[in-house]
Amino acid sequence: MAAPAAPRAGQGPIDHFLAALDQERREGFLDYAEHTYSVIEIWLYAKVLGYDAGFSEMEKWVQKRFPKLNRRQLLLREAIKLEDDIEGLRNLVATTQMGADTAAARVAQLSKELRGHLVEIEKMTRAMDRRGLILAGADKALTELRLIFKQNEEVTTALNLAAESVWASFEGES
Repeated sequence: MAAPAAPRAGQGPIDHFLAALDQERREGFLDYAEHTYSVIEIWLYAKVLGYDAGFSEMEKWVQKRFPKLNRRQLLLREAIKLEDDIEGLRNLVATTQMGADTAAARVAQLSKELRGHLVEIEKMTRAMDRRGLILAGADKALTELRLIFKQNEEVTTALNLAAESVWASFEGES
């Protein structure tokens, strides 16, 4: 990694971090940030590359530069709307504005769609939680190792290269 550049006036922690990276790592990080759904993963990858500022700064920067669609939140909203639609159909039957046979078929269809949404939300949540825990654990281990060996530049350099290699390997598996 390149030696950190002195921050310029008005330069934030992300700009400082990016300026400290060599061109290849900077371009790789920006590409990763653009194409990765999870802001947490972007932040953790930045930490592998030497970013030492907080998550909130990274989150604001990512949302401003590469806005992310929150698929899980969208599915949750759709699930709530489906529940409302099912309840509305039941109310129509209760007030005799719709026949029970017609409503039953529609309720069955909406219920099936709702169950599908709930299964997908659960899968997304488990995958995000699992991956986040693995990455957070790896980051914590690397941070501790860097602190232990901070006086030994050779070991620190080797740790940084190993971290980047492990990260690339982990990303290749996903």
